Amino acid sequence: MPIALTTPALDAALDAALADAGGPPPRAARAFDHLPDLEAEYGFTPLSVEGALPEGLEGTLFRVGPARATLFGVRVPHPFEADGGVLAVRMSGGRAEGAHRLVRSRGLVEELAAGRRLYGSTLSWPRRLLGALKRRGKGKNVANTSPFVAGGRLFALVEAARPTELDPATLDTLGESDLGGALGPTFSAHPHRVAARRTSYNFGVRYGRKPALDLYAIADDGRARALGAVPLAAPVMLHDFCATRRHLVFFVSPAIIRIGRALLRWGSFDSWVRFEPRRGTEVIVVDINDVSRVRRFGVDAFFQWHFANAYDDGEDLVVDLVRYRTLGTLGAIGKDPERPELASVEGGVLVRHRVRPGREQLLVEDLGGVVGEFPRCDPRVEGDRHGVVFLAAAQGRDEELHGNAIARVDIDSGAITRAHLARHELPSEPVFVPRAPGAPEGDGHVLAVVTDVQARKSALHVWDAARLSEGPLSRVHLPFASPQTFHGAFLRAGAEAQSG
Repeated sequence: MPIALTTPALDAALDAALADAGGPPPRAARAFDHLPDLEAEYGFTPLSVEGALPEGLEGTLFRVGPARATLFGVRVPHPFEADGGVLAVRMSGGRAEGAHRLVRSRGLVEELAAGRRLYGSTLSWPRRLLGALKRRGKGKNVANTSPFVAGGRLFALVEAARPTELDPATLDTLGESDLGGALGPTFSAHPHRVAARRTSYNFGVRYGRKPALDLYAIADDGRARALGAVPLAAPVMLHDFCATRRHLVFFVSPAIIRIGRALLRWGSFDSWVRFEPRRGTEVIVVDINDVSRVRRFGVDAFFQWHFANAYDDGEDLVVDLVRYRTLGTLGAIGKDPERPELASVEGGVLVRHRVRPGREQLLVEDLGGVVGEFPRCDPRVEGDRHGVVFLAAAQGRDEELHGNAIARVDIDSGAITRAHLARHELPSEPVFVPRAPGAPEGDGHVLAVVTDVQARKSALHVWDAARLSEGPLSRVHLPFASPQTFHGAFLRAGAEAQSG
């Protein structure tokens, strides 16, 4: 059962969890190795299936990530700057076909036409400055973080720009979209759907003299509307949030954007953000029906990349996420975690937060000390009470296996099960697909792309969600090693997307 932790007890629990995981954060949870860039684009082509795809697993898995870091012989220093790519695997009748395409943003098309890089931190500083002034600070929309499906339309998202629309049938790039005029300049890469409301919610950080959160709602039929704005105390890098039936929940960590460096494109992306723990983390709770009703208070500083889910529990809000002490992982992404200078970078631990807005309290509860990243829940309970969380995780010393895993955490019982992978096998974020619309929570299949960096091969692994430790039911082999993707969405044939 979850146990409430004081701050010293939380620190001790984090230390114990990290030690049990074998010291440094796991490769899959902490960093993306420099896997090869997208070796070849390919349209939908039949894929080899090892084992048998489960009966009823019918639909398309879309995954988005940084697919091309090297252009004209020059490699960007951070994956967040790499051009995005979209991987799609269609499954039907026990067969599979796949495609992988670069997102051809306006900026990338300009660069290909010019035959040289026009954007990014690899340019000389004078060229960066002149380009930023010419484009009034607008950079390249690399669309390299997550897919989003609404109203039958497919988008590739990145947190600092508008959505880029793609043709779901071919993965061709259609261009940036403001969703019918509803959006401001940015749209986060992490919309969260509230299943009971049949609506996804999202935000964009508006920078300038008065930074703010612009809030949005996108109905399942694709209609989008702006909900309003919430002021921010400082220009921050805010990667994710969460939504319940009644609230939007933000944990605004003190990851402060150094505006001058960002505007002048000085240094690499990770140098534009500074963690300032003296500011603390601000908890912001917004009424989903009236965003002018906001409650906010400060707590000790911590950081998070991703939320699993949140729900209302009376006057409290329960929020599950992967928590870090600092922002050290930002500079580690894309680097080999075995490098000595990264030895001190800590991983994140799945924990539960109980928000009590009326008392201005944030309580933290232990969920078993699983070290990992990319937590997901059953999409049918998003925004409501959940009992199961899946994530990419470390194996743990107790199993005498030092590598990566896909983990299932059953919150009420405390049971933790893992699908074991080798240290050289890098899993993507797990995507859960229910066995059937009416199946119990957590009854279904877990999908993750696993890349063997030694063999330079990738495959989509499919596990029975209740039997992860028994190994995958099937592997769908991709024709080339896949660049590591960040997030995925499953579009069941004839149904809504189950996205992260």
